[in-house]
Amino acid sequence: MNHQDFKSRPGFLYRTGERYYYLGKWICLECTDYEVTDSLYMYELAYKEHNLSDLNVYFQKIRAYSDFALVPPFNKDEVYRAQDLLLDSLNEEHTEDLRRQIGMFEECFRQF
Repeated sequence: MNHQDFKSRPGFLYRTGERYYYLGKWICLECTDYEVTDSLYMYELAYKEHNLSDLNVYFQKIRAYSDFALVPPFNKDEVYRAQDLLLDSLNEEHTEDLRRQIGMFEECFRQF
């Protein structure tokens, strides 16, 4: 897994172990805002429970938070480097969990 996995994706919040990161085409930034991380928890709960109305709400909310977290000007090389460093630091368990989260994102992105 490397920055290529995020090159065509809009920003979204992902959990890696105990930390949260905005990852996407133009972003690699740690998130420490409890309100945002709580939304990720609610998004995953709605996904697990197949609650489409709540899932849509939390998916859109996290997308909006991710857009607001963008800080121009964008330096794509710096973003790619930061993404690669983060991804290289993950253990196998966290990498697999991130892949699962990406799958959830892709499913919701197509649906909503």
